[in-house]
Amino acid sequence: MKVLEVTGRSSGGIIRHIRLLCELLTETGSEVALAQPVENGTLGVAGVPETPIAISSRPSLQDRATIRTLRALAPDFDVLHAHGLRAGALCGLALRGSPVGQRPRLVVTLHNQVPSSGLMRLIGDYLLNTICRQADVVLGVSSDLVELARSRGARDAQRALIPAEPAAVTGKPRDEIRSDLGLTTSLCFVTVARLAPQKGLEMLIESARRMSFTDYTWFVAGDGPLRGALEQAAGGTPVSFLGARADIGDLLRAADVVVSTSVWEGQSIFLQEALKAGRPLVATAVGGNPEVTGEAAVLVSPDASALAAALDEVSGDAQLRERLQMDALARAAELPTPQQMLAQIQEVLKG
Repeated sequence: MKVLEVTGRSSGGIIRHIRLLCELLTETGSEVALAQPVENGTLGVAGVPETPIAISSRPSLQDRATIRTLRALAPDFDVLHAHGLRAGALCGLALRGSPVGQRPRLVVTLHNQVPSSGLMRLIGDYLLNTICRQADVVLGVSSDLVELARSRGARDAQRALIPAEPAAVTGKPRDEIRSDLGLTTSLCFVTVARLAPQKGLEMLIESARRMSFTDYTWFVAGDGPLRGALEQAAGGTPVSFLGARADIGDLLRAADVVVSTSVWEGQSIFLQEALKAGRPLVATAVGGNPEVTGEAAVLVSPDASALAAALDEVSGDAQLRERLQMDALARAAELPTPQQMLAQIQEVLKG
């Protein structure tokens, strides 16, 4: 198979997913290339050539040139596999008018929700409708995205498998990691997230203010556009922003409780890493989170009062934390593997 992976501006879990796809497909004999914006940086996978294309987060005058580029690239491939609404719709427009039997298959993986209000919702609806008309298969990273694609007329919609490897650790003793963090409280909470609206970090700070239990420090690892505002808002709380970190595995080992406060997620790699690390987990019951954690987490509504109450309960109950640890490891053994993802994607790409 000759496969062109296409993505817009992306970071974090999406780029990790695309890198793993490219590596596995290449290792199993497919010819893979990547088209993505230069802002993403190079993927750096051996044997995977990269073509720069302009796909911004909003419609722009560059879209016509991008469609022309994709249309010119398409005849050299058996499949275009696009990631996200913008990339998927532009690929669909590039192939529009070509007879189905004389064009590459189009597979689109949806990684995020359609915007819920205003002009961006109208644009998102147009992009999604274009994808569902043009794509041979639509993959959604959560069941709500799969159902949305089906409701818009997708001829084949399936839930994508997004695996995660355990986060790498340095081998430092847990006490040393906690000491390096300057931890002086009895409990350590850890959240790993891009500091962006989807991650619910304002709710995180508000829940910290509402908790009755106070003997904890809450470390937030990650960077993003909201960092300055969030650090200011967190004044007077036990919340500490660490910035971008390369030692996520060590942070998870240091944690007594891992917390996800997202207002929506697909198949969170961070949650999977927390499960594989056997950490007690509290997460918002949004998007694909319940599908990832199963019953191995305390799931709450995306509300500061509900989150604070759950954290108070988990913080005050050592036996509950121990049970959540065992549940996490059991659930981790059930999560999708890279080999299962490869088998799914190969079947979908071949048709």
